Amino acid sequence: MKITQITIGLVISLGLLACGGKKTAEEQTKQEVPAVATHEMSESIMGDKVMYYTCPMEDHKHVHSQEPGNCPECGMELVAVVKSDESNMDFYGCTMPEHSHVRSDQPGKCSECGMDLVPMRLETS
Repeated sequence: MKITQITIGLVISLGLLACGGKKTAEEQTKQEVPAVATHEMSESIMGDKVMYYTCPMEDHKHVHSQEPGNCPECGMELVAVVKSDESNMDFYGCTMPEHSHVRSDQPGKCSECGMDLVPMRLETS
């Protein structure tokens, strides 16, 4: 009798834990939206959406930030990276800030995540 009660209690507890861990579709969508998307919608430079900020030095292109500031390696002011069109671009790049070092002079795929590289340019103030 006690073993049956303990077993039933464990089954109920595990069931509650499993159901409690599930998220609604709305909660999943909110969590899956990267921070850069919110930032991208809120700031723009000359009508173009800011993807992230990076150091203008080629050797520091791996530095990225969601906010303006200074490069932690050289102290230079970070510049905005914005989506562009091909007539006004500096490079093709991945839209993920973590992949700011992935740049190309030709369209292609990000070597880190496989997303399409898009025309981008650096916006200096």
